[in-house]
Amino acid sequence: MEWTTIDTKIKGYGKSIIYANEKYYLCYFDKNGVASSDDLINWETLQLDNEKIGATEDIAYGNGKFIITGNSGNNNKTYIYVSNDGTNWNLKELNTGQNFSMNINTCKFLNNRFVFTTGYHYSKTVNGIKVITSSVHQFYETVDGNTIIRHDYEYVGSKNVSIMDIAYGNNLYVQVGSTGSIFTSSDLINWKEQKSGVEDKLVGISFGKGLFVVTGENGIILTSIDGKEWKKQTSNTTSYLIRSHYGNGVYVATGYNGTILTSTNGIDWIDEDDEFVRTIMYGLTFANNKFVITAGRRGSTGTVQITVAEVSRKLTYSSDNSLYIFDKDLNFLGVIDEFISLRWRRRYYEAGEFDLTVATYENNKRLLKKGNIVIRQNYTEAAIIDTREKNDDGTNYELKVSGRFLSYLTHRRILHKRVIYSGNAIDGQKKLLNNMTPLTTKFEIEPTSFASDNIKFQSTYKRIYDQLVNISRNSNIGFRIVPNIENKTYIFENFKGVDRSKNQSKNDRYCFSKENGNLLKETIIDTDINKCNYVLIGGIGEDENRILTSASLGDFSGFDLFEEFVDAKNESNNNMSQDEYINLLQEKGKEKLSDEPITISFTGNAKDYRFKWDLGDIVDVDLEDVEDKYRITEVEETIENNIQNIYPTFGPPLAEKINFE
Repeated sequence: MEWTTIDTKIKGYGKSIIYANEKYYLCYFDKNGVASSDDLINWETLQLDNEKIGATEDIAYGNGKFIITGNSGNNNKTYIYVSNDGTNWNLKELNTGQNFSMNINTCKFLNNRFVFTTGYHYSKTVNGIKVITSSVHQFYETVDGNTIIRHDYEYVGSKNVSIMDIAYGNNLYVQVGSTGSIFTSSDLINWKEQKSGVEDKLVGISFGKGLFVVTGENGIILTSIDGKEWKKQTSNTTSYLIRSHYGNGVYVATGYNGTILTSTNGIDWIDEDDEFVRTIMYGLTFANNKFVITAGRRGSTGTVQITVAEVSRKLTYSSDNSLYIFDKDLNFLGVIDEFISLRWRRRYYEAGEFDLTVATYENNKRLLKKGNIVIRQNYTEAAIIDTREKNDDGTNYELKVSGRFLSYLTHRRILHKRVIYSGNAIDGQKKLLNNMTPLTTKFEIEPTSFASDNIKFQSTYKRIYDQLVNISRNSNIGFRIVPNIENKTYIFENFKGVDRSKNQSKNDRYCFSKENGNLLKETIIDTDINKCNYVLIGGIGEDENRILTSASLGDFSGFDLFEEFVDAKNESNNNMSQDEYINLLQEKGKEKLSDEPITISFTGNAKDYRFKWDLGDIVDVDLEDVEDKYRITEVEETIENNIQNIYPTFGPPLAEKINFE
C-alpha cells in the first residue's frame, strides 16, 4: 500500500483515532485534548481538564455516545469523559472500590456496549523482594455512559497478568496482557485463561474477518479463529507492536520505530515502514476505505503526525472469473473483474444461488442492480440479482448482492388450473411450463433427446418451481434456464450427469480420494436429523371416515423407520375421482420424504472440476469412512483473497424409488 504522512499541526502526542458521525476524532495529550476533522488535514481542537486525567489515551464511539479514557494522573481516583456530540464533554468518576487511582489501558465499543479495563495487584515481600500474589482485573461496561457496571475478576498467581486490551468476536470477549496472558469470557463475568504459547507482553487485540489478531512486544503476532487455539505468526520485525486493525481485506499492525505491517490473511506479513518517521505508531482505524495511523510521539515539529493509506482491493482478477452483467432483456451492461469475494453454488435438482461482495465503486453500484443478470465466463448457468445490501459501518465499505439461478424464476409462477399427467418425467416438466404464465415473450423450451423415468402426478394452484424440483429429484434429471445472448432468449433445458464410477466402462472413471490428490482436506457430514422414509397422509374427513394413504422409500422397520404425518385436509376432492384424489394426497406426501445425503466437503486440487467431473456426475468416493459411488448433487465455489475452494455435495446415485399404498 502507498502511505503518506500528514501534519495535523496539533501540539502534543497523538493517541487513538476513530471515525464517527462523518468525522475523524483524535485523542491526544500534552495538554489533554480531543480534535476532530472531516478531511484529516484541517483539525479543530478542544482542551480537556488535565487536572483529573493524567493523559487522554483512548476514544470510542457507539450508541450516539463518545467516551475517552486514560491515565489516572496524580489524583486518588479514576475518571472518564463522556460526550453526546464530541464537543461537550462531562467528567465522570468511576467506582473502583479502591482508595487509589488506576490507569485504564483500553476503551472500545464492543457487542453494543463500551468496555474499558483497569486493574491492580496484591503482593507480599519475600527476602526483600516484592512478589505478586494475585491480580484483580476490573472491567467496566456501559451502554450509554450513564449506568456503568463494574466486574471484578481475581487471578491468583505470581505471574503479572496486567490486561492491556480487549476485543469481541464469535460471541466471545478476549483480553490480552503481560507475560502472554489471554483470557476469554462470554459475559465479562466468568473468565477462562487460555494458553498463548508465549511469555511476551501482549499489548493489543483486534477481530476482523473471523480472525483474532494479537500484537505485542518483540514483534509478536498471534492469531486465532475461536480465541482458544492460538498460532504464532512470523512478523519479520522485533518492534514493540501496539495495535492491529482489519479493513476491506487487509490486516494492519503498528508499533514502535514507525513499524507498519500488512497482511491479507493474518499469516503472511509485509513490513511497509521503510520511509516513515521513527516514532511510535499508536492509534489505528479504518474508515472511508483508508487506514489512518497516529504517531504517539511528536515529530520534529512537535506536532501530531498521521499516516494514511487508501486500500485498493485487487484481490481477485482472472478472465475465467470475470462476471458479465446484462439487463433482463440480455443487453450487455459491463464486466465485474475485481471483487472481494464470490460464492457460486450450483445445484443439480434445484436452482443454484450466488453471493458477491465488491467495493462500493460507482461502476459496481451501477452494474449490480436488482433484476440484472450475472453470467460467469465459460459457465452455462446464469443468475438474477434479487437482493442488494450496502454495508457502511465506518470500518468496512462493501456492496453485497445475491440471487438465484434463472430456473428459480419459475418460483414466481403458479398453476392456475389442475394438471393431471402420466408419462415421462421430462415431458411432465414441460407440461407444467406450458401451463404457466410465460416468464417472458423470449422464453423457449429446449427439445430433449434423452430418456427419463415415467411418472404420475396431478397438481393444482402450486408453484411451478416446487413441482419441477420434485420431478427432478425423482427422475435423476437436472434442469436449468440459460440465456442465449446472441438471440436474446431464455431457454429451459434438461441435462443429465455422466456415470464415471468404476462400475461402468463407457466413460472415463473418476474417484475422489486422498491418494489421487484431489481430496486434501475433508469434512464428512452423515446425518439422520431430517430423515423421513415413511409418510402417512391425511385428506378430508374425520376419524374413521378420514381418507388416508401413505408413501415410503422402502420397507423399513425398527430404528431404521423414520415416520412423519402430513396433514392434507385442506386438499379438496371436488370434481375428482377417488383414485385422482389419492394420487393428489400421495404427491403431497412425497414432498416430505427425504433420505439425507452424505455431504463431503474438501479443499484441494480443483483443476479437474468441469473437465473430468461436473455437477450431476456419478463418481467414486474412497475414504477411510466412506467407499461407494455418489452423485454430485451440488457444487459450491468460493473465491476470496485469490483462493478458490470447491465444495461438492454427494447424494445417492439414483433417484429414491417411492412406494405408494
